Amino acid sequence: MYSQLSIEQLVNGFRSGQHCPDTWQQALRERHAQVQHLNSFITFDPAALKADGIARDSALYGLPVSFKDNINVSGMPTTAGTPGLADYVPQMDAGIVQRFKHLGARVVGKNNMHELSFGVTSANHTYGAVLNPANQRHSAGGSSGGCAAAVAAGLVPCAVGTDTGGSVRIPAAFCGIVGMRPTTGLYPADGIVPVSQTKDTPGLLTRTVEDCQFVHGHLTGSAQQAADRPLRIGIPERFLWADLADNVQRDCRAAIDTLADRGAIIVPVDDAVIGEINESIQFPLPIYEFFIDFPRFLMGQGRGAQFLDILAQIRDPAIKKILNAQLESPAISYTDYVQALMSKLRLEQEYRALLGNHRLDLIAYPTVTCSAPLLSDCSDESNFEAFVRNTDPASNLAAPSISIPVAAAGGLPVGLSFDALSGQDSFLLANVRHLTHLLDIR
Repeated sequence: MYSQLSIEQLVNGFRSGQHCPDTWQQALRERHAQVQHLNSFITFDPAALKADGIARDSALYGLPVSFKDNINVSGMPTTAGTPGLADYVPQMDAGIVQRFKHLGARVVGKNNMHELSFGVTSANHTYGAVLNPANQRHSAGGSSGGCAAAVAAGLVPCAVGTDTGGSVRIPAAFCGIVGMRPTTGLYPADGIVPVSQTKDTPGLLTRTVEDCQFVHGHLTGSAQQAADRPLRIGIPERFLWADLADNVQRDCRAAIDTLADRGAIIVPVDDAVIGEINESIQFPLPIYEFFIDFPRFLMGQGRGAQFLDILAQIRDPAIKKILNAQLESPAISYTDYVQALMSKLRLEQEYRALLGNHRLDLIAYPTVTCSAPLLSDCSDESNFEAFVRNTDPASNLAAPSISIPVAAAGGLPVGLSFDALSGQDSFLLANVRHLTHLLDIR
């Protein structure tokens, strides 16, 4: 449906009348019928495309957008992919939804996800596993897997997921699209079923960096031009480029070599300390905060008394095991949590020093160390740590990070990530857009 149009072209077409909402609504229904087996949506409502009363000069006028099903959209269920919230229908939009609607976008549904965002495969035990449009024998990744599948399958040009330790960038890499985690706190996070207030943020999934930059620019009111000099790109060799699957190593290295051939300055750096520090933050911080932030969210929605009942109804045995263990005999103590926060501060200091000492504009690394797993392998307990290994540091740094597709033709999708310093979102997008042009990625 959207593969030949950028988001800017699509919005301009709706604004000028070149594109008719009725026609697009019917096309969306037909496309959904063709790919419904992907399980990318929990709630699907293309009738929203007919919504009127939106000013035609709105920046995202008529843009069809979907939201991960842990993000509140008034009048639509917010299940968070778990049975205990199946009847929860919020009356207010989340802040990020309000922002999209104010800009003229139209919500066409809620996307399937890994239950309570506690996983990386979106093999949902209630709503079905999300299939990867690139190869339907494989997982779409997670936890925002339904968002990535919906964009990759051409159902929506933009979906909004949430990213705690990589939940936007992992499925983007697995499905062969673009996924961006902004600086933590840049996008509003209210009205979202939380995992960790320190790490959670909404994030964008689009087909191209151009689309991502267009939407982000209007969400934040900021834009920037690419640097008018060769970029210095750090290659963190000791941790983020270590222990890669052969195809990931090959495809990501080929992209970096192409950038070097076309003028980028590639700087190998030692990031071993980044990996060491991040390990002490990765699990203690979100596990501890979940038991504060999730009950607090439920209380704010008038459902606080249902916390234990919701946990009791969790269908995914691995998630139930992790949460019950912490509930019954906490493995993560308050001391562990405070130490994780202190490690976070040290991580930020080391990261700034790494970029500063080498005068780096960006760092680049494989988004995930491997390709998407087979659906039959989604229950492998080693998946989580393996998949978030490379994406989690940016989350703990509160740094902007974007994954772009770089796989060789005919292979499973592979993502290459670029990160910048916290607050440099527009700089990151402008320059990564330029880099995709050098890589002939459109």
